[in-house]
Amino acid sequence: MDGKSLNIAEEKLKQLKAFLPEAFTEGKVDWEKLRLTLGEDIDISDERYMLNWAGKRDAFKTLQTPTTATLGPAREESVNFNNTENIFIEGENLEALKVLQKAYYGKVKMIYIDPPYNTGNDSFVYPDSFAESREEYLKRVNDKDEEGLLLREELFRKNSKDNGHYHSNWLSMMYPRLFLAKNLLSPDGVLFVSIDNNEIHNLEVVLNELFGEENFVATIVWKKKTGSGSQIEKVFSEHEYVLVYTKDSSIENRWRIRTEGDGNFNNPDNDPRGPWESCAITAPSKNRNPNQFYMIEVYFDQDIEITDNSPNRLLDHFTFGKHTIVFRKVDKDAKFEAYFSEEKGYGRFVRRWSYIPKSMREVFDQGKVYLKNGNLPRFKKFEKDYEGKALRSIYFSEFSTQQGSSELSSLLGESLVEYPKPVGLIKTFISATTNENDIILDFFAGSATLAQSVLEANIEDNGNRKFICVQLAETTEEKGEAFIAGYKTIAEIAKERIRRVIVKIKKENPMIAENGQDLGFKVFKLKHSNFKLWRGDGIKNQGELEKQLDMLADPVRPEAIEEHMLFELLLKSGYPLTTQVEKREVGKAHYYQVDGGLAIALTHLDEGTIKDILELKPQQVICLDSLFADNDPLKTNTQLQLKDAGITFHSI
Repeated sequence: MDGKSLNIAEEKLKQLKAFLPEAFTEGKVDWEKLRLTLGEDIDISDERYMLNWAGKRDAFKTLQTPTTATLGPAREESVNFNNTENIFIEGENLEALKVLQKAYYGKVKMIYIDPPYNTGNDSFVYPDSFAESREEYLKRVNDKDEEGLLLREELFRKNSKDNGHYHSNWLSMMYPRLFLAKNLLSPDGVLFVSIDNNEIHNLEVVLNELFGEENFVATIVWKKKTGSGSQIEKVFSEHEYVLVYTKDSSIENRWRIRTEGDGNFNNPDNDPRGPWESCAITAPSKNRNPNQFYMIEVYFDQDIEITDNSPNRLLDHFTFGKHTIVFRKVDKDAKFEAYFSEEKGYGRFVRRWSYIPKSMREVFDQGKVYLKNGNLPRFKKFEKDYEGKALRSIYFSEFSTQQGSSELSSLLGESLVEYPKPVGLIKTFISATTNENDIILDFFAGSATLAQSVLEANIEDNGNRKFICVQLAETTEEKGEAFIAGYKTIAEIAKERIRRVIVKIKKENPMIAENGQDLGFKVFKLKHSNFKLWRGDGIKNQGELEKQLDMLADPVRPEAIEEHMLFELLLKSGYPLTTQVEKREVGKAHYYQVDGGLAIALTHLDEGTIKDILELKPQQVICLDSLFADNDPLKTNTQLQLKDAGITFHSI
C-alpha cells in the first residue's frame, strides 16, 4: 500500500488494455489502431514501432463485418449425433469463426492450429488487388454472393513468392482469424500455433499485437525430422516452431509445458516429502519388453479376497493405503484397456508399464504412486529431486512428421495428406494445459490430427474433453493419391479419419461404453441463412420496395429445413451446438424445449401450444411470425400472456 487513492486514469488504461490489447503499442494507447479496432476507416501514416502491411485496414474490416451464414447439421456423416459433444464443421474458417462467436465466446480452453506456412506453394484466401476495396474485390472475383457469404468455389489461390504482396497476403489471411479466435478463448485459455521460418517473425509480432507481449509464453522448438538434406540446400532445416500465448497471463494457470528439470508442483495430499507433480508411469509404445505388459487392478477403499483367475494369472497383490492392488499377467495379444466402475470402486488398467511387476511393487511401497478414481496410476515426482538443476529450453525431438504420416496411413491405408502433425505432439499440449471437460479448437483442421489427439487423450486419463474442428472442403488434386482413393476433399479425409479412430478405440477398449467416453462427432456444414434477408441498400423505387416487402411476408427460404432453422436460431441466440433439445408434441403440433430456458416454435402455434409453453416457464420464446396466419388476436394474446409470465417473446 502506498497510501494514495485509486489512480482513475491508470485503472481505466489497465481495463482498456485487458479488453483491447491490440490497441496498444509499447505500453501506450495507439490511437490509430484503436480507431481501426472500432471500425473507423483511416490511413496509417505515422512512423512508430508496429507491423503494417498492404491490406491491414481491409483485414480489420473483414473481421468486423458480421456474417449471416449458419451451420446445417449433416447427421448421415456424423457418429452418435444425438449424444456427442464433439463438433466437425465443414466450411471456410473465417465465416465459421464468426458463426461461433455468440455461442462459444470465452468458452474454449485451448486452440491449436497448423496454418499455411507461406512457403510459396500454399493456397489460401487473400485479395490480389489493394487498389480497390475488399468488397469490390470480392464481388469482382465472385467470391461472395449478394448476402456477403464467402463461396466455396475458387476460394483458394496460390500465394507465389513472385507476388509483390507475398507477406501481406498471408498476414491479411491470418490476422482476422487470430483476432476472432482470441475472442473464443476462455480467460485462462492458451493458443498454440505451428509455424516455420517463412513467417515466424511476422507471426510473433501479430500475436504480440493481438494478445499483448506480456501474454507470450514460449517458442517451442520441434525437431520434425532428421537427415542430411539435398546438396542444393545451404542449410538443411529439420526444425519447426510452436508459438504459445495465453489469453491473460495475470490469471494463475495450473499448467506449464513440462520438460526435464521443470514442472508444475503442488502437494494436495500433504506428502511430507513436499510438493510433487504426477507423471505418466507407462512405457513408450516402442518398448517391447513382455515383462512390462500386464494388468493392474485397483480396488479403491476396500479389501477383497484375491483369486488366481486364468488366463489373468496372479503376479502380486498388496495393500496401498486403503486400497488393494493386484497385478495380473495378460495374454501377449491383449489390447490396452482403461476401465473404471465408480459404483464398484474398481479400476482395471492394461498397459505397457515403466516397470516390471517386482520394481512396480517397490514404487508402490515407496509411496511414489498417485491414484485417483477413474485415472491410470501416476508417478509422483518431487520438486526437491530437481533442486540444483537448471531449467532446460522447451525442445521436442521425440515426435516426427514421419510418425504423423505413419499414424494416418495406419488408419486410411495411405497418408493422403502431406506432413500431418504427429498425434503425440498435440497430446503433449492437451495434457499439459487442459482439464477433463475443456473445449479444444482447431480451425485449420487438415486431416484432423487434433480430433484423434483429443479422443486418445481422453482414453488415457479418463477425460471428457471436446473438440471443435473446422476444415474447408478444399478439393484434392485430381491425379493425387487422395482423389484416386475416393476422397474428393480434405474435409472428407478428416471425417473418415475420425470415424476410423473411433472404431479403433472401441476395438482396443471393449469396455469403453461402460466408462461413458464420448466416441462420436456431429458434422455441420457452413451454409446460407435459412431466412430471407432485408436488402434495403439496393432499393431505388416504390416497386423494388414492394417486392422486398412481399418477399419478407414469409421470411423462411423455400429450401429451408426445420432442423437447420432450429440450429441457426440456437447459434444466433448464443446456445452451443451441443445444447440439449427436446421435441414436445402438443396434439398434432410440436415445438422445441431447449435446455437453458428457451422454447422455439417453427411449424405450428395455437392456444394449446402456448398453454404448454407457459407451464414450462422458459426465459424466452422464439417463433415464426407466419405461424399466426394473419390471426392478429392470437398474436396479441400470446404477447400479453408471455409478458405477464415474465417471458421474453421474439417473432421472426
